[in-house]
Amino acid sequence: MTNNEIIFETVRSSFTPAQLAELVSAIYPAEKITARRASVTITIPEGSDANADDYFNAMLAAETFHTFAEWKRMGFSVKKGQHAALVCNLWKYTDKPGKATREAAAAAGEDAPESDPHFYMAKAHLFNALQVEKSKR
Repeated sequence: MTNNEIIFETVRSSFTPAQLAELVSAIYPAEKITARRASVTITIPEGSDANADDYFNAMLAAETFHTFAEWKRMGFSVKKGQHAALVCNLWKYTDKPGKATREAAAAAGEDAPESDPHFYMAKAHLFNALQVEKSKR
């Protein structure tokens, strides 16, 4: 799964359809919601009790969740006193050798490589658009 898919599934399982609809309507203007809905085709998995609007609201809501670092990169800051709305494991990239690589190199009597590009799962704290404000700097 990609990070976007993980966030979507976490949002969908953490909030009720009513909460998602409220979140989406608080963030997006009605015209934008209507235009996006008209441009999206949603296929519901067989046997699911959810409807297309539930999936659509979860999709729009999931787009508004980012980490503290990502909000900062986009020029926003988390409002004072806010706590992460979601906590989940996301993929993170590094080029540093992992513990297993270092141990394998040590066992083989070799030096650990200086670079070992790979992804790993790390806990991420996500904030939504209602929890941030444009940075003053």
